[in-house]
Amino acid sequence: MAPNTKKSVISKMVSLALLIAGFAVAAPAVERQTAEYDYVVVGSGPGGGPLAVNLAKAGYSVFLIEAGDASVANGFGQYPPALTWDFFVNHYPEGDPRNNQYSHLTWKTPEGRYWVGRTGAPAGSTLLGVYYPRGATLGGSSMINAMCTWLPSDSDWNYVYELTGDATWKAENMRNIFTKIEHNNYMPKGTAGHGFDGFFQTSMGSMRGSGKGNKVMDAYASDLKLTMPMSDLLKRDPNVLSADRDTTSSIYGLVQHQYSTGGRYSSRDYVQDAQKNTSIPLTVSLNSLATRVLFDTTGSTPRATGVEYLEGKSLYAADNRRTAGATGTKKTVTAKREVIVAGGTFNSPQLLMLSGVGPADHLKQFNISVIKDLPGVGQNMMDNQEMPIVGSGNGGTGEAGVAMIRTSHPAHGNERDMFLMGGQGFLFRGFWPDNQIARLPADPPQPYGVSMVKGSSVNNKGWVKLRSANPQDTPEINFNHYAAGAEYDLEAMKDVIGWVRRIYTAIGITPQEPPCSGTIDANGKCGKDDEDWLHKQTFGHHPTSTNRIGADNDTMAVLDSKFRVRGVAGLRVVDASAFARIPGVFPVVSTFMISQKASDEMIAELKAGTAIKPL
Repeated sequence: MAPNTKKSVISKMVSLALLIAGFAVAAPAVERQTAEYDYVVVGSGPGGGPLAVNLAKAGYSVFLIEAGDASVANGFGQYPPALTWDFFVNHYPEGDPRNNQYSHLTWKTPEGRYWVGRTGAPAGSTLLGVYYPRGATLGGSSMINAMCTWLPSDSDWNYVYELTGDATWKAENMRNIFTKIEHNNYMPKGTAGHGFDGFFQTSMGSMRGSGKGNKVMDAYASDLKLTMPMSDLLKRDPNVLSADRDTTSSIYGLVQHQYSTGGRYSSRDYVQDAQKNTSIPLTVSLNSLATRVLFDTTGSTPRATGVEYLEGKSLYAADNRRTAGATGTKKTVTAKREVIVAGGTFNSPQLLMLSGVGPADHLKQFNISVIKDLPGVGQNMMDNQEMPIVGSGNGGTGEAGVAMIRTSHPAHGNERDMFLMGGQGFLFRGFWPDNQIARLPADPPQPYGVSMVKGSSVNNKGWVKLRSANPQDTPEINFNHYAAGAEYDLEAMKDVIGWVRRIYTAIGITPQEPPCSGTIDANGKCGKDDEDWLHKQTFGHHPTSTNRIGADNDTMAVLDSKFRVRGVAGLRVVDASAFARIPGVFPVVSTFMISQKASDEMIAELKAGTAIKPL
């Protein structure tokens, strides 16, 4: 057992006035003693993990709740049950025929196995939806992601300042936070805009490459009129401190949150390093599923006082290892100062709603007593739309780097908005369970794939809603693709399809997907065929903004600029669900940054005497 894990001082029984949200589940065993800490943090991913450690390093006792255990696994693209919760989502509202047209839908067979495909599932199979894995171990999704570390545009940070008037969100201050946390392993020490003494490890694998690009990279460089040598382009820093960074289309090196040796760095590392120091008052409770935030409602403003949770292994319905009927042991922990929810874009709004904070009408459907009517909880969900462009042919030898390009339909000013990565045999068509039993369709001969990721997505019409008042159930998740902003999101992706087709054709690769039933035009496009294909085959895996920060007069804003939940006291949300809009193409680094921002500001409040008074 790691130092400080499940080691706490048990206080006497704490008498609290609690408003209990009702739900019908099998009764778990109940532990009657209540532990007491300064702060309770729910979730150990990039939002909750660093924040918990920072508060504990400042001398405040912290209880960190993690539903998973400390299992590890290696390999990109692998989602083993020990690390992953299996969510199944819809891309469109119920009844929309496009929900049944995605090529890699997941079904559950009568024998309880996963089967993947659009049609042909064994008789009696149940359609689950589109597979959407989330990290469910110490370190959260930073333990299973592709580790891509790409700073958002400055405008994404300045947007929060413009909404709230809080100058700490200005891009220059957010860059300072990045340099504070970064431990850069790929640039010369002292490079402006980078940090070299922080905890967040960054590396660029192409620094060790040949410096020679393949035919696709050469065609990119020619079409974009890039003058740098390819050897420099493949090592070009995408996180450079430069006034024109956000408008520059180019080939870049791929930065990832990795040690200099190439090993994964995640929030787990930061937490476990802190656990080794027994003087840091951090207690980590693994296999602990938060079920609701507890409130004292005797005053004029409800105040969060702690968290109820179930202790036990694999208790959540998304855990493929779960034993039917398992309920665990019910426990409570008291937060003398604040509760911080950091369960991620799906689970944080679920926990708020289970606790009575959310859209009142929705909560009443499940007989949940309303603590605070906040209609924005679970709404405004955003994602980076993704899809591959597939060809058949030889891309040549050399490295297949990454690119960030501006299309004819940028969402924000003149900013670049599309990220491209790929290679020979690289056909990233989305996600499906590793342990599925279907025989998937064969790929075209000699396949070459370019995966596009839409940065600066505009659509914010997705949602997370409760299915029941049982905290062990998964919520209803719907991304509602292209419901808003299609003139930017859809059109930019069509631009890239056309551009990549032209690149393919120029170097002798035959375009295959999206298929074109007619004639490809001079811009590489195929009209309605491309649009229909995008509606069917778009996917994503970077959800954000379901508890978004917003202006004081915005009725859909869940949080203020300091991550505090509106209308209650002693409760904050610090994770990807807090973003006012999706921060670029890969939200992970931005989530590490806001974790540092929130903890720095909370510690500053404590030093200034302006923090909430302890219970």
